[in-house]
Amino acid sequence: AAPPAKPQYVVAVQPPRPSMQSLEQRIFDLLLPFRDECYASSAGGTATSERKTLVLCENIAFIIRHNQFSYGKEVFADDVSIACRGWSAMMDGKGGASIGVFVNGNGYTHTIMRAHVAQGDAVERLSEECDKALQNFF
Repeated sequence: AAPPAKPQYVVAVQPPRPSMQSLEQRIFDLLLPFRDECYASSAGGTATSERKTLVLCENIAFIIRHNQFSYGKEVFADDVSIACRGWSAMMDGKGGASIGVFVNGNGYTHTIMRAHVAQGDAVERLSEECDKALQNFF
């Protein structure tokens, strides 16, 4: 008689779970340390500055989604990050800083945009870079 067949095991791989946070909200939250109007003694920024930030977040999210194929995987909110170089010097009044928006792809971190900023103008500078990236769509 033949030996009994060995049981076959199926290993289930959990697909990545999407964050409950949208790309837009993630970008908005990551921009908070760079928005000096949120730390002023008054109760936050003006409606105009808030709307400018919201539009920037929408535009960056659009660019990320448009380039999704090049990342090699589906991008979730947790894959988006912002990094800054020269922050301390800028805050001490010793020049500007560089800020970048990045997406973690499949084994590689992709730069979405970067800008050189002065204290208080990160949203403005990133908006200018975003406008350049969106130029071909309009």
